[in-house]
Amino acid sequence: MSLISLPFLFILPFVWIIFRMVKVTHRWVVLLLFSMLFIGAERPYALLVVLGCSLLTFYAGKFIGKGQQARTLFFFAVILQFAALLLLKYVESADIGLRFQFKETGFRTDSILYTIGFSFYTLQHLGYLIDIRYGRIEPEKNLWHFLLYSAFFAKFNAGPLERAQILLPQFRASEPDKDDLSQGIQRIILGLFKKLVLANRLAPIVERIFSDTPGMGSLASAAGVIVFTIQLYFDFSGYCDLAIGTARLFGIRLTENFSFPLSSTSISVFWRRWHISLISWFTDYIYYPVVFGLRRLGYWAVIAGIICTFLLSGVWHGIGKTFLIWSLLHILYLSYESISKNVRVGWSGRFKGGWYAGVSVLTTFSLVCFSNLFFRATDGAQAKQLIYRLGNAPLGSEGWEKGFLAPLAGGGYQEALFNLFVAIALSFFFLLVEKRVYNRIETGKRSLLQIAILLIFIFILGVFNKVDSFIYLQF
Repeated sequence: MSLISLPFLFILPFVWIIFRMVKVTHRWVVLLLFSMLFIGAERPYALLVVLGCSLLTFYAGKFIGKGQQARTLFFFAVILQFAALLLLKYVESADIGLRFQFKETGFRTDSILYTIGFSFYTLQHLGYLIDIRYGRIEPEKNLWHFLLYSAFFAKFNAGPLERAQILLPQFRASEPDKDDLSQGIQRIILGLFKKLVLANRLAPIVERIFSDTPGMGSLASAAGVIVFTIQLYFDFSGYCDLAIGTARLFGIRLTENFSFPLSSTSISVFWRRWHISLISWFTDYIYYPVVFGLRRLGYWAVIAGIICTFLLSGVWHGIGKTFLIWSLLHILYLSYESISKNVRVGWSGRFKGGWYAGVSVLTTFSLVCFSNLFFRATDGAQAKQLIYRLGNAPLGSEGWEKGFLAPLAGGGYQEALFNLFVAIALSFFFLLVEKRVYNRIETGKRSLLQIAILLIFIFILGVFNKVDSFIYLQF
């Protein structure tokens, strides 16, 4: 089940009514039962995996402490979590059941992970065990509360990636107020707008550019890579808006996962604003331990931390050449920023005009888009083909219409041209006003005009085919 599927949207109001009718101290039971239904409704084996891993993590956490036996138990539980994650990374759905595909994974959307959301689930459990092992938190005593923390429906499939010390206490006494209801509904509407109107309208443009279209020029290829980065942002941040908004209906506050990353002035700033909960996990559990463990190496400890963090991040997203290259590019970007930090600080102090910030944003966005070429490519051959196209003549061999407009607009027919212009215009306009839209929601201003405009766009311009297919669900 997905947060945007018709069964979910139909059941959600009834669950909310039942939730409000139950005593505050027992409301977590409603959330737990609905979470189990949410996970197991379509594929019961997903629920079995969730229950098995949750039981393993819960009881391992109770016995992890000091001593050699506790240390052995800790490493055994961590290895089992990693083994399950790597195994399911290679499992695909098939008409005859399940089959194992022992080859590199690329950009795909038919993985079993789509249903289980297992990558996020595993990292959440690993963080819980590590925090207990090093005395940062106490083990949860209530199995049912822990199971709800593990499987809470709003964040289960694709995050945000939550820490136990932040989310668990909220389940014990969940009491939504008027602001929670108002802001939750507005975030849900905003998420639907970003997914159905923006991301879904950009999707066919991206699909055409990344396919084998003859006569395509470098301008069209570059535009496709740029559009994919914007599509990915709207698709994933739209999902997070749905998750955060749905949780707010029940008085649960999930971690914000994005903070206007496309306007970042450097790659390091970009990663502090993009997929915040995930990069925070990798920073706390990979980067800082590596840097601290190698602190005698001084500056090289930082470089080693960057390398370990992004190599593991690449493996988490997928196993293959394209994800490896994506990781290496961000390692190079961040290593350069670390090396040139003093020089760049001097430049920023010398050139205080707005143009310097504008150049920084443009440069950062271009570097992110280039890395996303490899993130989006289904395999190394497709990535190589697209890079070759970037070296073609700007309009290719066919001129303006066939070399640029036709690939972007799907042949240049009237309907396709309309979709192209509407998608591009709405996307860039929304990016300009996005911060203002969020500020109005978070400050408690109930803008009926803003809600009405978003709903009108959803019903008139929304693309409803493959409505519950989100890009990041495959990871």
